Parts: sequence; C-alpha cells; structure tokens
Amino acid sequence: MRPALLILVLHVLPIALPAQYYLTGEVVDCHGDKLQNVGITVLSTGLTFHSGLHGEFGIVSRAMDDTLTFAVDGYETFTIAAHSTEIVQVTLKTVPFSMAVGQDRQASLFRGTYQRDGAGGVRAATVAYGSRMENPFVPQSATVSFIGAPHLASYHTIRRFLDMGSIVPPDAVKIEEMLNYFNFSYEEPDEGDVFHCSSQLVTCPWNPGHQLLFLSVCARKTDLYNKPPANLVLLIDASGSMDLPDKLPLVKTGIRTLVDNLRDIDTLSVVEYGGEVKVLLAGVPGSQKERIMTAIERLKPDGASPGLEGIQVAYSVAQHQFIPGGNNRIVLITDGDISEVSGPQGEKNLENFIAEQSEAGIHLTCGGIGMVNFSDSRLPLLAAMGHGNFAYLDNEEEVRQLFASELDSGLICVADKMSVTVDFDSTLVKEYRLIGFDNKRGIPQDTLSGLEGSRICSGHSLLALFELTPKVNSIPADTLAAVKVGYCLPGQYVQRVISYPCPNELIPFDRSELSTQRAACIALFGMKLQQSGYAGQVEWSDIEKMARKTFTGTSYLDEDYIALIDKARKIYERRQ
Repeated sequence: MRPALLILVLHVLPIALPAQYYLTGEVVDCHGDKLQNVGITVLSTGLTFHSGLHGEFGIVSRAMDDTLTFAVDGYETFTIAAHSTEIVQVTLKTVPFSMAVGQDRQASLFRGTYQRDGAGGVRAATVAYGSRMENPFVPQSATVSFIGAPHLASYHTIRRFLDMGSIVPPDAVKIEEMLNYFNFSYEEPDEGDVFHCSSQLVTCPWNPGHQLLFLSVCARKTDLYNKPPANLVLLIDASGSMDLPDKLPLVKTGIRTLVDNLRDIDTLSVVEYGGEVKVLLAGVPGSQKERIMTAIERLKPDGASPGLEGIQVAYSVAQHQFIPGGNNRIVLITDGDISEVSGPQGEKNLENFIAEQSEAGIHLTCGGIGMVNFSDSRLPLLAAMGHGNFAYLDNEEEVRQLFASELDSGLICVADKMSVTVDFDSTLVKEYRLIGFDNKRGIPQDTLSGLEGSRICSGHSLLALFELTPKVNSIPADTLAAVKVGYCLPGQYVQRVISYPCPNELIPFDRSELSTQRAACIALFGMKLQQSGYAGQVEWSDIEKMARKTFTGTSYLDEDYIALIDKARKIYERRQ
C-alpha cells in the first residue's frame, strides 16, 4: 500500500460560550477522496470524535490552540498541535499490518532434528513476509504442535482491504482463521468424551504430486437439558462508527459459540440500529442456525446511532416473543452510550423503563465494544437496572464469552489449555507443512517461548490442514499420522491426552467431500493473497473457477466469498 496524504483543513472559530472554540475541518487522502471514521482525539477534553461520511468534522475545544491525535486503521497514529492561525496538513504513513493488530501468541511449534536457517525456518524452504514467517516444509521426523482455538477475524480484515480497492498486507492473511471462519461441520463426541477427531486424506489440487490431510477436532456441547428455554434479542449498533476491525467484525465472529449452542426450544431475534432501526429476525428457532448467521453477516455499518429507538423496538420484540418462566433477555452491543437521552429527567425515565421491564421478566445485558472513553459510560448502570451483565469488549474472546454466558455460563469453557500434536509416519511421509498457524519471525529462536494452549468453548470445531510430500515406493501402512489432543478440564491443572490415528486412505480430490473441497479452495485463496511461493502456478482465474464449483451460492457467505475472490482478482491483476 502506498502512503496516503491526509490533508486537514482547520478553522478555529470562538463560540459565544467562554473558553470554548469550534474546530472544523475535512479529512481527505492524497487522491482527494474523503476519509470517514478517522478518530480525532482532543487533548484538552480527552474526547474522541470521528470524521463524517464526507470527511468533515466539527469539534468543541477548550483552548484556542489545542492538540489533536489522528488514528485510522492502516495508518500510523499521528499527533499534531492545532494552532488557531494555521491550516495544517498531515501525512499519515501506512504501517505493516502486524503492528496494528497487537501481540500474537505462538500459534505453532515444531520439534525434532532438522536444520534451520538464520531466520528460524528450514533451509531453502522458508517463505517470509512482513513480520511473519509462513510455515515451511519440514521432514517427517519433526513433530508439530499448534493451538486448538484460532481466532476468526482475518476474513473480515481481508474483506475490509479488498472493499477499499487495496491489496491485502500478507501479515493480515491468517489461513487457519479463514478455514475456521467457514468451518460449520461438527461431529458430536461419543458419550463421556470431551473431543471427537476425524480426518480425510486427498490429492492436492495445486500440486498433483502432493497430498492434503484435513484434521477435524470437535469439542462436546454443554448439557442444557435442565436449562429453561431462552428468548434472546440481540440489539446491535450498526452505525458508521462501528466500521472498524475491533467493532462490528468482532460481533460477527464472537456470536458463533452462542448460535452453535442454541437449542430448538430457544428463539433468537436480531434488531439493528444505524441508518435506521430494523428487525432482522424475530423469534427464529435455534435450529435455524444458518438463517441466524446470514442475518448477522449482512450487518453493514452506516449512519447515525438511534440507540433509544433501538431499545424501544428491542423491548417490543422481547415482549412479543416472551416465554413465561424462560430466559428472556436483551443483549445490547454498542461502542457508545444512548446519545438521544439528554438531561437528568430523560436518563431517569430510561432507567425506570429498563427497571420495570426487568421486574416483568425481561433483563438487559450491555457490552461496550472498542470504546475509547468509558469512564463516564452509563452502560454499566443500564445493565444493573436491567438485572443483566456488563462487559467492556476489546477482543474476540471477550465478545464470545459475553454472548455465550447469556444462554448459559457453562458454554464458556469445556476444556482449557488445549493444543494438538501430530507425528507423521516416517515410512509414508517424506516432508510436510502445516498450512496457517504462522508465527512472527524470531519466535523459533526464542527458547523461552512455549505454546500456549487455548480455552475451548462448548461445541467448538477446529479444522487444520497439512500439505504432504509422500515417500515413493513406501511400505503400506494403515496409519498416516498419530494425533494427540492435550487439554485440562475447567479449573484443573492435570494434563489429559486423547489419541487418534489418521487412516492412510487416499481419496482423489474430485471425489472428496464438498466441505473438504471448499476448505482447500479457501486455503489456496489465502496462499494467493499471501503471495506464497507454495501456491505454484495457480492463477486467480483457477481459484475463481474452483470457488464457483464448490461454493454453490445458496447462502450469503457463499455469495460473499465468490464476490471477494472476484474483487481480489481484479485488484491483483491490475497491480501486476
């Protein structure tokens, strides 16, 4: 990405009120395009504002000369003194994506006897980009371990860059997150077991001499037999300010655990408020999971934030779907307060209304997501009046826990410190590589950096993918690889292990399960975005052809994925 020029035109005009000034301006890039949702923090007040739809803004300052800090996704944060007599031009430099997404835990770890180069990879096989290192091929003598619960945000990040007409920074592409974002397959463990494992071995579509091993690990679901039916109404802020990676995309990924665990007796409704207030779903049974996720995926940030009207509509829906003796609850997710409520009397009326509804059996839970200034937020008070929970939400796991706990707190954790270890049979496999689960460069040399296991939620499903180079004229064997799933039960520290032998049963790719073909297509798309050398001679047209064959277009996610590949093809071919 090229650095963008951010031009700020400031006009500082005194307001009639003492010691207050009005700062107005416009935010554009080097092409003259208006930039919306640029965060502008004022030093004298500590408040953060955002540029509008056309790049404009108006800010009240206590000082004639103030200090402004500008922050927007993909650019370095910049602070400048805004003097009342000057017009200021600000250049924001783009940053490597890895600098903007925070610290990563170690995602995978290889052990064994094999030669590394100075960058921590296997000699002549390392593919590095930005601050991350793509997992290389390693000999079968190396044992690989990886975390059991990757995050899911990478798909939304990729879509955000492509929607802007930009190439995607390779560091932003995390194939394990993409695979598991689309992984809707779930296999129930046997009674008494915590996990169920399965695998499929197929020929590799981008390298006919190689094979692909798909490994699936599914966690048990919490028994909700004695829990009352739930009437849940999700009230989601979809205003323009939610159009940031740490806001609405986290809502979409964090809701998965709740939806996966809904029962037929539960109902879920979705109310959004942004450009307008809409009831997207009303009383949909928990069995219609795809319909629910489609509605969530269709949320698009836009417009103002009519929170008060949203609350009124949400309570109306909750009342209409009310279940006597059930868990009747509204879950409000927003990045700000209910701004239309002004004055002590208006605030008191809202509090009394929420308290009355709570006494009638409808509770209110509030989540403040990506909030910069929360010390004066009234969301905790509203949640208290509604006899519900409250949390500030800064990452995917916190969002997942808040949603899941509204159905039952037992959904949050069925296993802890979970990781997966794989040993390949030396008589069958010459070398292999784990696709995704890439680490920051330098981690392999850090002897103190261990693999941190994951907390596993009820009904969690993990999909991992390996590319293998088989040995020529190998001796037949029944087991391709030995898999061990290590974990602790919640609240315990004793490590438990279950074992699974991957059958050595090769299937031609074209005859494999549709879900397997879809996963291979997603992995290849990620490799192409990473500009990986392991993608071979595959062209964008090849990926698009594979996607149209395996993604039928009958669901919103299918249509969105195919459209995303089309955008990527046009952007990358134009750049070439």
